[in-house]
Amino acid sequence: STDASAQTLLALALDRKTGKPLWRHKIADGIRRDDRSNFSAPSPVTDGQRVIFFYSNGDLAAFDFAGQKLWARNIQADYGQFAFLWTFSSSPLLFDGKLYLQVLQRDVPVNGRGRRDGPNDSYLLALDPATGKTLWRQVRPSEAVAESREAFSSPAPLTHNGRTEILVVGGDCITGHEPAAGRELWRWGAWNPGRIGHWRLVPSPVAGAGVILACGPKGAPVFAIKAGGNGALSDDGIAWKTDQQRDLTSDVPTPLFYQGDFFVLSDLRKKLSRLDARTGQVKWSVTTPGQSKYEASPTGADGKIY
Repeated sequence: STDASAQTLLALALDRKTGKPLWRHKIADGIRRDDRSNFSAPSPVTDGQRVIFFYSNGDLAAFDFAGQKLWARNIQADYGQFAFLWTFSSSPLLFDGKLYLQVLQRDVPVNGRGRRDGPNDSYLLALDPATGKTLWRQVRPSEAVAESREAFSSPAPLTHNGRTEILVVGGDCITGHEPAAGRELWRWGAWNPGRIGHWRLVPSPVAGAGVILACGPKGAPVFAIKAGGNGALSDDGIAWKTDQQRDLTSDVPTPLFYQGDFFVLSDLRKKLSRLDARTGQVKWSVTTPGQSKYEASPTGADGKIY
């Protein structure tokens, strides 16, 4: 979180039963660079041994459960300033003994932000969660242009038919990567054939029932891609898509896979819909209450959608 009065970034632990603060650490000075968001947008992750906090200014810090700092580093200091129009954000993934972080950004500086001493590569980064040291850095190419190269999505794991991969969406495409070294296994992307330059991507990938969802931005359809592909996939790799149903689109929220189905929250159409995971058929759809857009991602527990 942030301390707005002191203009500092914080790492916090709270007692889940009472809300009482257990520990609190200042991470850095300065909490924002624009009025759209602040640097504490990414979510922390834990493997039950440590908790790792990432911030949009590039700071990455790990603590044990007693609040003792284990290590810290800054991704921008190590790999260059993020080439982002607004404020970069992506939550890290802690999975199977590795910490994964994606940076999908422009290939050239924007408004003075970005590297000038080398290429502004988009990449998937793997670190040792015990030490913070880099294990590998996989450059992820993209044919997108301008802001469409930017993504606020987070990486997600998938195991299908015995193959485990890390899913990454953004830059006009979705890719699957080998967890051991980051090698790209497959890619698909056809929601922006005209290479519109302002289609930044926000929703993260989500998988279930043998398909992987990728949400096109700005009112574009939701695409369900068949899991298990290899190489550059054609449109034959699409299991189904929602192009005939205008209510089934998501510009910001990440869909939910729960109880065998997908739940798509459309911030633009103000609808929450339950879809058959294998066919995309709508089982029900309800209008969200109030006048405001719902941009948070739905989650499921106890037989309910929150």
